[in-house]
Amino acid sequence: MKKKIIASILIMSTVLLGSFYFKANFSRSYHHTFAKSTDLGKENIEGIYLNDEIDSGKIVSKYGKISDFSHDNVLYNYYFLREGIEVATNKDENKIIRFIVNDKNLKTEKGIKVGDKKDKIIELYGDNYYSRLEQGTNIIGYVDKEKDYSIEFWIGEEGIIFYRFDYTLMM
Repeated sequence: MKKKIIASILIMSTVLLGSFYFKANFSRSYHHTFAKSTDLGKENIEGIYLNDEIDSGKIVSKYGKISDFSHDNVLYNYYFLREGIEVATNKDENKIIRFIVNDKNLKTEKGIKVGDKKDKIIELYGDNYYSRLEQGTNIIGYVDKEKDYSIEFWIGEEGIIFYRFDYTLMM
């Protein structure tokens, strides 16, 4: 009888610990479903917003004509606005649907920048975040369910490596 109880406890512990590990590895969309909403409506990168057009006068006057792809991707077109700021559009559209920022001097709307620690992110964005792993990197993210936006902070030992601000539909 004791052996059965001990075996049951061990199995339950293994299942419980495994679920915590695998939960961190679920896709973005899984986490977006269960995370509470955070208002990200004012987020922008140097005055450029999601859904702004890559060839708009606002962008061309600030960065010049953007036409060269920064890298090859099957689903999206990626471009550098400048060093430290990369954007993505859908293949057949010119509206920005993702920002990737690794400029150490550029702050989010709430004041977070590359190099900041996880504690500061939570202090400024709040407790409604999710945690996940991708490519061996710890990520915490926030979702704005009203606008379908998300912001994810990729965190290494020295703090934030880069952050992504995009539509929740992005893969």
